[in-house]
Amino acid sequence: MFSSLTLQEEEEVSDCSSVRLTDEEDEKLPNINPRKLKYQHLVSRPPGTSCGGLQEPVKLSIPRYVLRGQGKDEHFEFEVKITVMDETWTVFRRYSRFREMHKSLKLKYPELAALDFPPKKLFGNRDERMVAERRNHLERYLRNLFRVMLSSSSSPLRADEDGLFHLSKRDVCDFSSFFKKGVFEYSSHGTG
Repeated sequence: MFSSLTLQEEEEVSDCSSVRLTDEEDEKLPNINPRKLKYQHLVSRPPGTSCGGLQEPVKLSIPRYVLRGQGKDEHFEFEVKITVMDETWTVFRRYSRFREMHKSLKLKYPELAALDFPPKKLFGNRDERMVAERRNHLERYLRNLFRVMLSSSSSPLRADEDGLFHLSKRDVCDFSSFFKKGVFEYSSHGTG
């Protein structure tokens, strides 16, 4: 029924990106309201869905970092943006909190021991280039952490018997207090 797509369009479709038929291709389609046609041939991936059409249960990013404190208490905190289904929240955590979370979770879930965790640096902790690199490594670590935990049979975050995820913000926060807002507000690190 449809005319063939160009190689570039086929790659975009397989990549779950938007593809639109040309006006010439639209005219070749019989008995379709042209007004509806504009929307019927748009192939796109709605936010939060994977290429298979299933919603990604957890999305994580570390969009930025901020410098907090003064003098010897000066430190960087990383903004962690978490989206679970349709709930989104952010927490700010310093590197030491990431390391604490990693240590505690790998004791509880041995399959996490194989994950690469960004190493501690003795010098240059406040160097902008090093902090930007650490941000990338921490983001990759968090994504790998959830990739493993969403597929692990011992994980409380795994899919049900039908392969469906029924996760909420509470489930992620129960999995690790690292993801709870305000948990570290009154600690010596002062992160919220």
